[in-house]
Amino acid sequence: MKELVRALLPRAVRPHRILAGPLRGTWLVASWHDYPAGLTGRTERPLLAWFGRHVRAGDTWIDIGAHYGYTAFALARLVGERGRVVAFEPVPATAGCVDQGTRLNGFRQLTVVPLGLGAAETIEPRRLTLRRGMADSTAHVDHAVTVGALFARLDWLWPTLAGADAPIHGVKMDVQGMELDALEGMRQSLARWRPHVVVELHAGVSRERVLELFGSLGYSAAAEPIEPARGERAPLFLDDRSYAFTAV
Repeated sequence: MKELVRALLPRAVRPHRILAGPLRGTWLVASWHDYPAGLTGRTERPLLAWFGRHVRAGDTWIDIGAHYGYTAFALARLVGERGRVVAFEPVPATAGCVDQGTRLNGFRQLTVVPLGLGAAETIEPRRLTLRRGMADSTAHVDHAVTVGALFARLDWLWPTLAGADAPIHGVKMDVQGMELDALEGMRQSLARWRPHVVVELHAGVSRERVLELFGSLGYSAAAEPIEPARGERAPLFLDDRSYAFTAV
């Protein structure tokens, strides 16, 4: 039923004001078909509440897999004009929407980078399934639309973007099954700056490898579920749920 209703929604991508929720009134450049939850302000409530407890004015945060910019805009409001947000979005057209929204909202502290993050030592071209404005490696759809995207390693890209000594206070990651690849490419940055990391985990991603990677970098294995399942006492690492990892 949900997909049937979505199919009837307008597909035109244009600027809208978010109707409700924590980002009410913020400009979002998207279509009702692609992102109704964002335009109505119903999405990511637990994550934005977590941001409110952990993001500080003047911080530098990275949004990996920014989609249409909903969480990047939330971070930009929290870090303020003295802070910085760098949003990575590999789909060129979607990155353009985030950039347009950034200008409409006057977020001078937000930089949009039309790249995905991976582990390759050089710029790496990929072709990925396109689903509602996002590159989704978990989608397996007959006759799917694909999109060309470029990926780079954060560890060598960050000094060029921000300077060799620019700290990273936090990372939000939602990369649709490419979590380990992105994390491998930022090992040095995580080890040096020890930022908060919020990762949405997807089907097929090895939880053991994720925990091993964070453990090797000095992060606690007791990740905090952003939206605990009913009765969940410890992280179960469910699909399509976000977990916060903190350095100890």
